Amino acid sequence: MELINFLIEHFYFSAPLVIVLILFFISNSKKGGTKISCQSLISLSNQDQALIVDLRSSEAFNSGHITASINIPVNDVSRRSNEIINSTKSVVLVCEMGSSSTNAGETLKKEGLKDIFILRGGINEWKMNNLPLV
Repeated sequence: MELINFLIEHFYFSAPLVIVLILFFISNSKKGGTKISCQSLISLSNQDQALIVDLRSSEAFNSGHITASINIPVNDVSRRSNEIINSTKSVVLVCEMGSSSTNAGETLKKEGLKDIFILRGGINEWKMNNLPLV
C-alpha cells in the first residue's frame, strides 16, 4: 500500500518509469520478427506461403521436426543466409523455446530480409499443442 501511495504522490518519477517499461516491452516483442502462434504457422504452411527454418541442432532436428521444415542450426544462420533470403515465401524461424529465433531474425534483417516470423514458444509450444513432428 505504501508503494502505491508513493507512486501516486511522486507521479513525476513513476510516469516516466512506466513509459520506459512499456516502450521496452514493445521493442522487445518485435525483435527479430513477428511472433506467431502454432495455428498461424499451420495456416501459412497449408497455403504453401512459409519457409520453415528449424534453428535447432541437427540431432534435435532429426529426432523430430515440423513437416517441410529445413534445418539451419542457429550458429550457421549468417553463413547460410543465402538459402533463406532467396525464398519468395515468408520465413518462419523455429527454435527450442522461441528465444534463439530472435537473434537469428535480427541477423536475417541485417541481411535485408523483411518478412520474418517467429514461432512463439518454439518447438516446445508445438509439442504442448500435440501437433505432429516427423
